[in-house]
Amino acid sequence: MLLNTTGSIVANLSDKALNSITSELLTTLASVTIMDGLALIKNDMQVDVSLMEPQGKILWLSHSCEKSSNIAASLSEYIAKETQSQLFIHSIELLGRFYYLAPIYLEKSNLLAVVALSTNEINSTILLALAHSLGREVSEKLKCHFYLQQLACEPKVNPFFKELNVQKVEKALIIEAANSCNGKVQQMHQVLNMGRTTLWRKLKQYEINIKDYK
Repeated sequence: MLLNTTGSIVANLSDKALNSITSELLTTLASVTIMDGLALIKNDMQVDVSLMEPQGKILWLSHSCEKSSNIAASLSEYIAKETQSQLFIHSIELLGRFYYLAPIYLEKSNLLAVVALSTNEINSTILLALAHSLGREVSEKLKCHFYLQQLACEPKVNPFFKELNVQKVEKALIIEAANSCNGKVQQMHQVLNMGRTTLWRKLKQYEINIKDYK
């Protein structure tokens, strides 16, 4: 699913939130999101996944075999050497495989990790687009996670939250999801981790017309 995180109301996270990100949290959230996304194409092609830090350290591989690890190590060296502007605009061919890289951000200028889809298939713009879609979805889920965490734990510390009540926050998140998902309820309820029936009820409660975002 394609999510646009530019201009998000949850884009500016505190240093405390940024520093509290663990490899375990990132790996768990990213692996579940990515594998769910790949389930749509699992019958069409074999795709392996690598998740790496910007410096090249491997956090997670979808297939733990020696060959995958060796290729991922070569890819991590490539990531460490290249500039960000060159990493994500086209596929990369290494050792007979095509790699499609996408960033995972917490903020627009804060690259947290890199997700790489790989296949033996011929160069595919579809896989490149899918990689970027999954990267954006992981980014959005991370930001929403910490946004709600701060709201629950620090309501009197951060002045940004003093002017917000639960209903306003919930409505804002639903509107943001509607914008990001182009009004597709099937995608919105997954991003928001909310049942579809509940989401429809909330749309009616907050008088949000889903057709305005299609």
